[in-house]
Amino acid sequence: MGVYFAEKDIKDRCGGYIQDSGWLIQYCFGKDETGEYLDYYATHRMTGDSHVRMYADGREESLLTLSSIVKISEDPVEQKRLEDEHDKYNRKVVKMLVDNGFDKFTMNMFLSAGMDKKMNEVI
Repeated sequence: MGVYFAEKDIKDRCGGYIQDSGWLIQYCFGKDETGEYLDYYATHRMTGDSHVRMYADGREESLLTLSSIVKISEDPVEQKRLEDEHDKYNRKVVKMLVDNGFDKFTMNMFLSAGMDKKMNEVI
């Protein structure tokens, strides 16, 4: 799959998304004290998510992603605590993504954030 940003988005520094071949790639432009950047969040059901900030000078910074791994325990009380901890972390990531304009979610993203369990706490 070749990834191509809309020319207008690049020129106007507008966020957007690309959905192709099972991929959902959302992106936005910004600027901080160190310069202009492009953030993107890429997800595919067959891989781990990527969330990267790429600066105009070529620097890259890895950002938070949804965790797809849940620790397990044979103790039901501990298992519940581990699941709650996992869901809490992922809901924090979801809030950060939405706050940055990344508001499109795949079913895997939805489930890994525990959004099916606690819809009223998500956003």
